Formats: sequence, C-alpha cells, structure tokens
Amino acid sequence: MTSQQVAGPPAVQNLQQVLDRIRNAGEEETVSVDDVLQSIGPRSFGALLLAPAIIIITPLSGIPGLPTIGAAIIALIAAQMLLGRKHFWLPRFLRCRSVPRERLDKAATWLARPARMIDRLVGPRLSFLTEGPFAYLIGLLCLLLALLMPPLEIVPLSNSLTATAIALFGLALVARDGLLAILATLFMAGAIYVGFAFIT
Repeated sequence: MTSQQVAGPPAVQNLQQVLDRIRNAGEEETVSVDDVLQSIGPRSFGALLLAPAIIIITPLSGIPGLPTIGAAIIALIAAQMLLGRKHFWLPRFLRCRSVPRERLDKAATWLARPARMIDRLVGPRLSFLTEGPFAYLIGLLCLLLALLMPPLEIVPLSNSLTATAIALFGLALVARDGLLAILATLFMAGAIYVGFAFIT
C-alpha cells in the first residue's frame, strides 16, 4: 500500500504527539521512513516537516547519510506544499530507508522532556501567519534550508541549527502558531549566518 492510498490518522496538534507517532510507527525491529509516514499521515504537512527535522536534531544524526536523507525528504515535502498537493508522496528508495527501533526510541526519549516544555509555550496565535500564502512562504523557506543542508554539512552543528529552524516552522504549522513562525524565521536567519560565517 502506497502513501497516496492511505487517508491517514487524525492530524497531530503538538510536538509530543509527533514524537508518539514516531515511536509507535511500524511493528518491526527497524522503523522505515514509510512506517513514520503512515503513522503521521500523508496529509499532515506540518508534522511531516517536523518529523525528519527533529530526527536530525537528535543523536541519530550521527548515522552516516541520515542528515542528507532527511534533507532530501524535507525538500520533497516542502516542494509538494508549494505545488499544493493534498497528499505527500516519496519515491520508494527513500520510503524504504530505516533505522533501528532501539536507537529511534532513545532519540525520542532524549526529546521527550524538551517536547513537553515546548508544548506548554506554543498554541494558536496569529494563526493567519500559518495559513494561505504564509504557509506557502514557510514551505519555500523550508525548501531553501533543506537545499542548504548538504553543502553546510562540513560546518559543525550547522545541520542541527538548520533542522531546528525547520522543526520550528513545522511546529508552527501544527500548532497554528504565527508567533512561532516569526521566531523560526529569525532563527533561520541566524543559522544561515553562522553556517556561512564559518565557511568564509
């Protein structure tokens, strides 16, 4: 069954719910990208941006090639947001990528406490900044960040910073929090500045 054929579960509303969906994805000892997609739902673009971004932020980013795969997934999600697609699609070779469940559980546990703290601070505010043309702008900014991640991989912590910006944008869409979207834009500018300042 492909991602296009699945209506998907109810939309998530906060970061903790995204973590829970990731931890409960699949039934095997390894968890594939497709397992996570099916668990989150192929129509929840905000959560779909958030999921790979927070995985890159965690110690899982130490797995060779994972940040690049995450950036490719984020770029595809953002591009499909810009195209106005209602369901998210990934090519099979990306959907089949997987990580050990034990490592995924440890990463989710590592984020559990920060997630609870963050969820207390976000909520529907200035919601118009996460809808309509502003949602497309968020998609464009996330696409830009994803495209910058591979060349910035040589810069220590740069991918963690850019992934954090993408995660903030994704959470802003999930929680309909326009103030968070503004803060994410400022964080993005700082992350890009730090990355290129290190190179130059």
